[in-house]
Amino acid sequence: MSLELDTVLIMVVAISLGGLVKGVTGQGLPQIAIPVMATFLGVEAAVVIMTIPGIVTNSWLMWKHRHHFGGTRDLPVLLVTGTAGVVAGTILLDSLNDKVLSLTLASVIVGYAVIFFTHPSLRLEPEVTRYTSAPLGVASGVLQGATGGSGPLLATYLHGYRLDKQVYVISITTIFQVFAVVQSVTLLGVGLYTTELFFLSLLSLIPIMAMLGVGVRLTDRISRRTFDLIVLAVLLATAVKLIFDGLT
Repeated sequence: MSLELDTVLIMVVAISLGGLVKGVTGQGLPQIAIPVMATFLGVEAAVVIMTIPGIVTNSWLMWKHRHHFGGTRDLPVLLVTGTAGVVAGTILLDSLNDKVLSLTLASVIVGYAVIFFTHPSLRLEPEVTRYTSAPLGVASGVLQGATGGSGPLLATYLHGYRLDKQVYVISITTIFQVFAVVQSVTLLGVGLYTTELFFLSLLSLIPIMAMLGVGVRLTDRISRRTFDLIVLAVLLATAVKLIFDGLT
């Protein structure tokens, strides 16, 4: 695999930005890095390369915010039902319409953003989420198994909890970690990891981890309002891409 210097620089900038956003919000690394890398390497290679960084960054963030586990809500339910959903989504991989899924997800994100700005005090209370978390977990797992992208749905749902910044990060990264491990084992099992892709995956950790630490420090310094706006900006950028994917 031979890449021009400008191509390498573009990819480094993309994964660095992804690492920064991941450090601040617990999400955003694959959403930012994979589309850029896929342009030059193909979707399959980009997904394989980003799997190990996903596991490493999730592990680091979980350890960094481990003292906030006590503030999480519905996490066991989301993990168990989400794992079951991953299996179901993998089985349904060929039967689900990607374009319909993309447009549906985009609608959920845009709808939530509208609610957030028009009713800023609205939150998903425990009395509600004890009933909605199980089906949401299954749905997010199905999306992960079928499309490799549960982030938009999970992030939108968990943001509605209005959790503390660090609690939000530990919640979403814990779920992402379970999904990432399942995906990594699957990729290894079907033989998609080559020596070259494994090396590129490890190499990509250098800029990602450097910017991840910067992002974590920013999380501690920014206000809750700024944090919310950053999360929503990532979600809305994802929605734009989902709409593009659904219409093209």
